[in-house]
Amino acid sequence: MFILHVPTGTAAAATDGVVGNPLYDMATGHGLAVAAIALLPLVAWLARAVGGPRIAPIAGGYDALPPLHRFAFWLLAITSAAHLGLALGHGGPGLRLLFLLDAILLAETARRLALGRPWRRLAACMLLGSLGAYWVAVLGGEAPDQVGIATKLVEITALAVVLRPADARHRVRGWAASGVTIGLVVATGLTAWIGAFAAAGGAGEHAHDHGVGAAPGPGTLLHVSVEHEPTTDETRAAAQLHDATVAALARYADPAAAAADGYDVAGIAGLDFHASNPSYEADGIVLDPTRPETLVYAQGPAGPILLGAMFQMPGFGQAGPAVGGPLTVWHGHEQICFSLVPPGLTGIVSPLGGCPVGSLAIPRTVEMMHVWTAPGAPQPFGDLDDSWRRSYVARASSIRR
Repeated sequence: MFILHVPTGTAAAATDGVVGNPLYDMATGHGLAVAAIALLPLVAWLARAVGGPRIAPIAGGYDALPPLHRFAFWLLAITSAAHLGLALGHGGPGLRLLFLLDAILLAETARRLALGRPWRRLAACMLLGSLGAYWVAVLGGEAPDQVGIATKLVEITALAVVLRPADARHRVRGWAASGVTIGLVVATGLTAWIGAFAAAGGAGEHAHDHGVGAAPGPGTLLHVSVEHEPTTDETRAAAQLHDATVAALARYADPAAAAADGYDVAGIAGLDFHASNPSYEADGIVLDPTRPETLVYAQGPAGPILLGAMFQMPGFGQAGPAVGGPLTVWHGHEQICFSLVPPGLTGIVSPLGGCPVGSLAIPRTVEMMHVWTAPGAPQPFGDLDDSWRRSYVARASSIRR
C-alpha cells in the first residue's frame, strides 16, 4: 500500500532540481548581457570622469538633449550593451560577430543622437532589423527567455520615440506610430509564445511526457534527473500503484459517491474536469490510492465519465515520491493565472508578464502526478492525449446508452 505520511508545512528535501520552460527563465549565455546592462551606469560615469576631449562633446550634447531624447539615448545604450554581452557569451563565431556589429551600430546611433547628427533613420533600421532577427531566430528554434523578451521591449520603446513625430500637429503620423508600436509588441509576444511551445516540441501547457532532451511546456515544471530504464522493482511498484488506484477508484465512477466523500463534482464539464477534495489535500497523507486529492472526469453525452486521479503533495517545495522511478514522475506548474471570482485557473502568464483581467499570477504550485484508471489508457501516468480522451468518452457513452 502506497501511503506516506508527511507533516503538513514541512519541506521535503528534493534529491534533484526542477526545470521549467525557458520562457520564464534566463537562457544559458544571456547572463553576460544582463551584466553588461548593469555596468552601463558605471561605464557612463567613468567615461565622463576620464574620457577626455573625445567624450566631452558627447557628454555635453547629451546634457543639452530634451528629456525624451535622453530617454532614447539610454534605450539605445541598453540594447547596445545587451548585444555586446551576447557577443561575448552566446552562439558561434558567426553569430557573435553579428551581435558585435549590432552593438557597435547601436552605440553609434546613440552617439549621433547626443552629437545632434542625423540618427533616426539608422536607429529605425537597426531596431527593426534587431526585432526581425529575433523573430526569425525564435521561430527557427531558439527558445525565448526573459532577457531576450525584455531587450526587444526596450527596442520597441526606442522605436516608438524614433517614430514619434516632432510636430504634435501631425496626428495621422502619430496614430500610425502608435499602431506600429502596438503591432510590434503583439508580434513579439506571439512570436515568444510560438517559440516557447516549439521548444517543448509542441507539447503544450499540461504536457509532461518525460522525453529525453525535451523542454517542459510553458507553465510546467519537471524534475531534472538522470534518464534510465526502470528497474524490475520500479516497474513492479508502478504496476502495484496503478492497480491499487484502479481498484480504489471504481466506486467513484458514480459522481454521487465522490460527492459523498467530499469531492467537488459540481459542474463537471469538458474532457479534463478536476474535482478536488479539500480535506484530503490537507491531511498530510501522500500517495494513498484510497484518498487521492483530486478525481479527473470528462463529461460525455450520457453523463460524467471517470478518467483517473491526481495525487499532490501537501506543501510547496516537497518532492513527490517517484516510487516507480522514471515511470512515476511528478510535476508542478509555474507562472499560472488564477481567478478568485469564480475560483479557477485561467491560463498561464504571458511572455510579457500578464494574466487575464481579474486573475492573479501564482509563481509555483505544489507537485502532482496523474494516474489514469480508464481502461485502455495509452499510459497509466503523466499526460493523456486529448484525442484519446474524446475517443474513450464516445465509446463509454455509447455503452451506457
